[in-house]
Amino acid sequence: ILWRCGKGHEWSTTLYRIKNMRRWCSQCAGNFPCGLTEAKEIAYSRDGMCLSTEYINLCVPMQWMCDKGHKWFASFNGIKHAKTWCPFCLNKQENLCREVITSILDPPSSIRRPDFLKIPEHPRGLELDIYYPQYGFAIEVQGKQHEQHIIYFHKNTEDFEKQLMRDQLKKELCKENSIVLRYVWYYEDPYIVIPNHLRELGLI
Repeated sequence: ILWRCGKGHEWSTTLYRIKNMRRWCSQCAGNFPCGLTEAKEIAYSRDGMCLSTEYINLCVPMQWMCDKGHKWFASFNGIKHAKTWCPFCLNKQENLCREVITSILDPPSSIRRPDFLKIPEHPRGLELDIYYPQYGFAIEVQGKQHEQHIIYFHKNTEDFEKQLMRDQLKKELCKENSIVLRYVWYYEDPYIVIPNHLRELGLI
């Protein structure tokens, strides 16, 4: 539950802690670092900067800058709890892979969550990064978070393990439905890897 004190500080906690443990605003009590200080620490941990000079509450937009120099406004709630970051860098590798393969084949399907990936555990469907149903194959663009626990992406090791389980499940469902799944890892060059995959599949 989201709470706000008389000074406008916002934080999330349970009703039990407020009602039974009689806890209230940690910032006012001096038990929690200033919001601006924490914002700058989080930005620094992501190799970026918080450019704002004032913190009001979780929902008021603040200015940020990533390590590439991109600047944008976003709420502290989005940065801290939703774990968003630079909208200009978002999916940069995936977009590059899409450009490379589109220059060789047709553009990939607009369908990212095919019916065979919609199962009881994931009713909305697991998502494929690049999908070519007409050729019977798909490409997953894999960042570091798909091979190691990274706090920015995973709250804890259990969250990371769930990520690996989803990846494995997606792989198995693709195989069961005759979709060849190939990967492009963050340390690989799409200009080399993608043509190699297509040659192996006999598409070029």
